[in-house]
Amino acid sequence: MSGASIHSTTGTIASAYKKIAQNGRPDMDIVLDNHTDRKVYTTFDALSGKVNITAPHESRFDEIQITFEGTVRTAIENLSPHTTKSRTTARHNFLKLIMPIKESDYPQPRIAEAGRTYTFPFNFVVPDQLLPRACSHSVVGDHVQHAHMQLPPSMGDRTLSIRDDLAPDMAIVDYGVRVKVLRSRDRDGKDMVLAEGMKKVQIIPAVAEAPPMNIRVADKDYVLSKTKSLKKGMFSGKLGKITVSAEQPGALVIPSPTATTATQPTTMATVKLRFDPYDASSQPPRLGGLKTKIKSTTFFSTRPAVDFPAHFSQQVHFETTRGIYDTSVPINSRCVESVAWTQQCSSPAYSRRGSSTSTSSSDDCPSDNPHTPGTKENNTYYTASILVPITLPASKHWIPTFHSCILSRAYCIDLSLTIHTPGTGVPASTVSLHVPVQIAADGNNGRRASVTAEEAAIELAAQEAEEYLRPRVLEVPRDELIGRSVLGSAGMDLPPGYDDFAPRRVVDPGRG
Repeated sequence: MSGASIHSTTGTIASAYKKIAQNGRPDMDIVLDNHTDRKVYTTFDALSGKVNITAPHESRFDEIQITFEGTVRTAIENLSPHTTKSRTTARHNFLKLIMPIKESDYPQPRIAEAGRTYTFPFNFVVPDQLLPRACSHSVVGDHVQHAHMQLPPSMGDRTLSIRDDLAPDMAIVDYGVRVKVLRSRDRDGKDMVLAEGMKKVQIIPAVAEAPPMNIRVADKDYVLSKTKSLKKGMFSGKLGKITVSAEQPGALVIPSPTATTATQPTTMATVKLRFDPYDASSQPPRLGGLKTKIKSTTFFSTRPAVDFPAHFSQQVHFETTRGIYDTSVPINSRCVESVAWTQQCSSPAYSRRGSSTSTSSSDDCPSDNPHTPGTKENNTYYTASILVPITLPASKHWIPTFHSCILSRAYCIDLSLTIHTPGTGVPASTVSLHVPVQIAADGNNGRRASVTAEEAAIELAAQEAEEYLRPRVLEVPRDELIGRSVLGSAGMDLPPGYDDFAPRRVVDPGRG
């Protein structure tokens, strides 16, 4: 029985596909209103249009399904000898909006006439976030789930953008309007796809600037401060130590797709320098060049991430289901030799003083420094600041920072400062910082797509129904909550005086 059943099912499927091949597949054309090549859509933008379907032969169908979908696809190369698969792939359909089709738009009966074109309109709006079911796996905190509920930008599809978006071939985010012509199979009622088409679109959702990152001690991806000892010469003594630090700069904000001026995202970073001399004769070193580049890191996996991914966590746990793709783009290289040092004087150590001692202090260091070379009593140091403008190169297609269930994108600014010592025979020293930076996106400045009068009426009716069905609790108030009002003579505006002894009537509002 089972063999006959399998044979019968296979024969039914084969005959169905053979019939479809004989009849020919319907011609499908998906048209978006006001759409152009390389157009970028963002949050709350409308995706309106129509699909034209022409059947070459008369054929029966049951349903036309029009959806707006978003999909993430990842792949990991298998290097383990214990598996025969060359790679492991994952697919996450995080978004699916269904366009309802009126019964009057279908032909009656549902048989497509040969050569006749049927038109079905659709209207979608790019949402500002996903539904909770898009991220149903366990995470370490609400902040991770909130990030996974945001729309990821389009990436990895070379047909949508001619510029490189720094994505590997193993990570793709696709959006598009998909149309399927379905027919219910007579044998078991399952839907068969008679024809299918998809119109891909590029989405860059609005992304607000997030607070500065909380960098953990074990996180070696970022270095915000570094101290290095300097020598006067090959066989000379110490010159001192220099500390180079930088704070996280403001976000690089991608302008709205409808912006009239094409300006590249720009921010400003500040590199702070502090030189602590070893003795009074040590002077600040001469600075050389400062190289700046931006590093893009793509984290992809075939299993959902429970936390924000990082290099150090994957190196420690050696997760074979996750991959990392790093690439860097130079921003600028400049000479900072002319940066001026400022002499500073640190406050002396706290000591017990008499009451007659003044509490005021001077900003200038004393002219006669009592310390001796090599001691730690030197309270003189030097500071300097370097302003570093950061502009994203126009040669690349930049996408916002995001974290989804199986795919993430993060950015980092690499700053490399060259330092020259006065002595001979000592090579120049290099201090490198790795500062996190976020790329945000303006979107369309929060403007919602316009809705039709029918959609507005449906939304208003839904709100009224929700208000009508909202649960309410009615109960008799307790005695201590029932007030007792005292009413005076009719028409009296002012409270009665002491000589007013008119009869009063007590009214209990809790009774009829």
